[in-house]
Amino acid sequence: MRINLLSKTAVPVFCAWLLVWCLVFSTKVQATHIRAGEITAQSDTTLPVANRNPLRYFFKLVQYADKNSNADNEYAIVSFGDGTSTSTPASKEGVKRFSKVLITPDTYQNVYYFEHVYSGPGIFTLVYYEVNRSKNVVNMTNSTDQDFVIKTTITIDLFVPINHTPQLLVPPIDFATLGQLFVHNPGAFDADGDSIAFRLFPSQQNLNEDRNNPMITDVFGFQYPNNFGGTALPNPPGGPPTFTIDAITGQITWNTPGRLGDYNVAFFVEEWRDGRKIGEVLRDMQIRVLPTENRPPVLNQKDLCVVAGTTISEIITATDPDPGNILEIKAYSGILPPALFNQINNNTATFKWQTNCSDVRDKPYQVVFRAVDNAPLPLADIKPWNIRVIGPAPQNFTATIEGGGIRLNWQNYECQGAEKLYIYRKEGESNFVPAVCITGVPPSSGFVRIGEVNKNDVTFYDNGIAGGLKRGQTYCYTIYAAWPTPGNGESLAAVPACVVLPDDVPLLTKVSVTETATTTGKILVEWTKPSEVIGLTSPLEYRLSRAEGQVGAIAAYTPVFQTNNLDELTFTDTNLNTEELAYTYKIELFHSPTSGTPTALVDTASPGSSVRLTTSSERGAISLNWTYQVPWNNTARKHLIYRQINNAFILIDSVDATINGGTYVDRGTYNNQPLQENQEYCYYVITKGRYAIPRIPNLLLNNSQISCVLMEDVTAPCPPVLSLNEINCDQLDEESPIQNLLTWVPNITAPCSPDIAYYTIYYKASLASAYDSIGFTAPEITTFVHQNLTSFAGCYVVTATDAAGNESTLSNEVCKENSCFYFSLPNIFTPNGDNKNDVFKPDEKRPSFIKATKFTVFNRWGAKLYENSADPKINWQGVDKSGNRVPDGIYYYQAEVEFYALDPQNARKTYKGWVEIVR
Repeated sequence: MRINLLSKTAVPVFCAWLLVWCLVFSTKVQATHIRAGEITAQSDTTLPVANRNPLRYFFKLVQYADKNSNADNEYAIVSFGDGTSTSTPASKEGVKRFSKVLITPDTYQNVYYFEHVYSGPGIFTLVYYEVNRSKNVVNMTNSTDQDFVIKTTITIDLFVPINHTPQLLVPPIDFATLGQLFVHNPGAFDADGDSIAFRLFPSQQNLNEDRNNPMITDVFGFQYPNNFGGTALPNPPGGPPTFTIDAITGQITWNTPGRLGDYNVAFFVEEWRDGRKIGEVLRDMQIRVLPTENRPPVLNQKDLCVVAGTTISEIITATDPDPGNILEIKAYSGILPPALFNQINNNTATFKWQTNCSDVRDKPYQVVFRAVDNAPLPLADIKPWNIRVIGPAPQNFTATIEGGGIRLNWQNYECQGAEKLYIYRKEGESNFVPAVCITGVPPSSGFVRIGEVNKNDVTFYDNGIAGGLKRGQTYCYTIYAAWPTPGNGESLAAVPACVVLPDDVPLLTKVSVTETATTTGKILVEWTKPSEVIGLTSPLEYRLSRAEGQVGAIAAYTPVFQTNNLDELTFTDTNLNTEELAYTYKIELFHSPTSGTPTALVDTASPGSSVRLTTSSERGAISLNWTYQVPWNNTARKHLIYRQINNAFILIDSVDATINGGTYVDRGTYNNQPLQENQEYCYYVITKGRYAIPRIPNLLLNNSQISCVLMEDVTAPCPPVLSLNEINCDQLDEESPIQNLLTWVPNITAPCSPDIAYYTIYYKASLASAYDSIGFTAPEITTFVHQNLTSFAGCYVVTATDAAGNESTLSNEVCKENSCFYFSLPNIFTPNGDNKNDVFKPDEKRPSFIKATKFTVFNRWGAKLYENSADPKINWQGVDKSGNRVPDGIYYYQAEVEFYALDPQNARKTYKGWVEIVR
């Protein structure tokens, strides 16, 4: 800090300032006390339901304070997030404390209950802040000078009629020691069954004194606890320490502490319903790392999955590596009660829970066990135990043929809490066996959902809808029960039931492209003779019809062939556009109901399409995709891939396919001959299928059309080599432009391509930001000036792009930090209205790169007169917080300045000093 000797009183005043400043901070130390806390909420659940107010919420604030502090928060002020707070004209001090309990020898737990009625729906964030945090917190700067902040967000709307934020059952004060693995779990649960997710977050502070609209930001100098030394376990130790939270269980692990002292860290507990975040709780906890030779106990328990109705009876055990320690085992969970937990001896406890259908839900229930020893510094192991409760499978599930479809029946489902039963079908045989704890029907089983019914239904008829079911095909079915939101539980699937539809109609066996062309294309169609024609009257007749497209996207059918010869089972369809279109065929059987009458339709088998192949060029390869809609099973055998090589089609590979198509990527591995850019490649595919009918040939071969594609240029240029000009701080003044000059050298020597169409410049303002493009240059221009900046700080990369649009990888990264931080305040100013030296502000002779400033003024007795965070350049006019002029004299200030900086660790500095007002 620069001190200008502009007043003859400067020297004695400076000495007085030192004394007062010490008194100010002595006072703050006396008031430091808050260790941890959180806010939880619940909507109005008043009974009867008609009396509930959806805009009314109830809240609980839990705060943990240092017993040895002189401060005692009998009242708490909480901002409701709508411009109001618990501080009202009737009670300016806020809400009165409900209870104060000593939970450790030096920590009180303070609890406050309050409620609020909002004016309308919306998303609201409650904030509680108080001065000051507990002293000597290692992982932040001057914790005694920083506010303690916690917050909770709720959503009020018609789609969330009842909601409880996650509840946190394990206190946020815990103990650790050097070199020992530290674990903690907040014991979170959601009473509504909503999904919970966890994420770490820096501890927070407030930058203004408006209780109704606080300004929240990270505490100054925050670092996560693993940044203070230590090495990771297991044995032998090694590697850097880590500090993590499990996003699903909330388990916090510090591996391992390396420095004694108190540490604070915050984390969000997010609440999700149907894929939408509806709330979150920010808890700030304290970890106290103290010296001890004690070692923590170890819990042993494996997760469970049970069917509703099961009685869970488990023995919970813990061991301690230090003989003689007595262990206390506690359990924390939203299911305690009705579940029962009881410690029966030093290292053993029992857990018992009778589950029922109302307990079924998608997410597991979590019970957090905590085993703590009785050493002078008690250490603990904490472990989340997950119990998933699933629904029982539907019983007596059967499938029988009924008319042209299949009838499914089952026993009335036993769990009335379920909402729907989902029906699944698979073409072909099934080896799916529902496994314990695998609910629903996994995609890997090959089943597809075809319908749903209400929980009380006991039958379903499947006729295949528009396309019909395929004759001669095996169909397997299964069902399972599903629970409503928010639990979204599921049952085990029923054991599959399978049937085969009879093949008493002609069945298509081939729809194969024999010539690829736009006007002269050909498709060979074949079918089977009916297995029996008993009861049918001659003349009998086949009628073959064709439609453009594949089943599900076809136009009207057009007759293409008919015959009275039941042994005529093949037809070649000509003059088709097989190059651009797929075609679908259906075969129908007709007879005369009585002699001499017009023919009538006996039945129609399922239609079948040609195989449609598409090809596309991608980076260094060609992608093939083929589709079909056929009544036979094309998944039993590998499909064949043919490529044209030297004017002949050669088999290059074979692959598995799905029921409706297949994919393949040709990377030029055949004969180790890479594909060449700007060369055309042609392909066709042969599919292999079969019916599950003994009388039909076991191998049905069908060709796609020939598809050709040009192998495009996908080779990108090489990235250039980038450099950035340096800052000369001595040459900067108030007129200096804030800009950065970039220069790069193209990389166009072999094997790099000289084909460059333009360069793209990317920039980010900080290390944590993402790159954005800020400009382009022609290939002959290899410099760029980034102008009109607020600071020099930033990083840059450049890419080269060729005429085909291929962009290179990023160049080398170049970064610049604001190494010329400049902040200087005078020791005197004259706010007398003459427009000369009327405001107190930093010297502007050089660029200062100030982003934000929290400026606080004290009188000689240490009383705060003024505070402002809105103006980065301070511009104090010599007034107090009410806008009244302060008397001439000496005042003391603290300026907490955040600069524009590349690295956030370099961004914040605190300046303290004195200033004399003379009018």
